Amino acid sequence: MPAEVLVMCSACGRPQSAGRPRCIACEALLPEAPLPGGPAPGQPFFAADLGGGRMLSGEGTRLFYQPHPSVMVPPVELDSLREVRLESRFFREALALTAFALLGFVAAALALKLFAFGMAALGVLLALTCRSHVLILEPRQGKAVHWPLGLARRGSPRDTRLLAAWGALAEALRIRGVAAPGAEGNGPSAPDAWGDGPHA
Repeated sequence: MPAEVLVMCSACGRPQSAGRPRCIACEALLPEAPLPGGPAPGQPFFAADLGGGRMLSGEGTRLFYQPHPSVMVPPVELDSLREVRLESRFFREALALTAFALLGFVAAALALKLFAFGMAALGVLLALTCRSHVLILEPRQGKAVHWPLGLARRGSPRDTRLLAAWGALAEALRIRGVAAPGAEGNGPSAPDAWGDGPHA
C-alpha cells in the first residue's frame, strides 16, 4: 500500500494530506505534492517529541514547533536566525500558591489553616524542584521568538529528555551555520549544567 503523501502549508506550517487545494487550518493555497520518486522539497534533520503534545522538528531550511496536536505555529527560516539558545529557570509560577499562607494566618478553623499552609508549602516545593525550559530564537531582525519546551522536575527522565533534545538540536543547528551557545557538552549526562536562571 503506497505511503500517504503529505504537504506542508507555507503559510501556517501545518502538515496535511496532499490533494486539497487549500490548507485545512488557514485556507491558504497549498503547494503541489512532490511527484513519486522525485526529489523531496526538504529533508528532515531533527525531530523530538517533547511530551504533552509538544513537537519540535527541523526540515530543509526551517524549524517547526507544535505546542499542541491541534496547533502549529508558523515555521522559522534558519537563514533568518542569529542564534538559538535554551533558557532554563525555576518554576516561579508555582510561588503564586504561597498566597494561601495569608488565608492560613486569618483562618479560624484548624482544617482550613492546615490546607492553606499546605498549599503554600507545595508552591515552594514545586518552585525548588521543577524548572521550565524555553527555546529562544533570536532573529537577525525583529523580536525574539519563545517556544516553551515544557516543565520538568530536576533530574527526572523528562528533564533529561528535554535537555537531550536541546543538545541534539543545537548540534544540528551549528552544522547549518546557526549559533547555539551554551550547548557544548550538554546531554543526558549533564542536566545540572542548567541552573535556575537563563543561560546563553
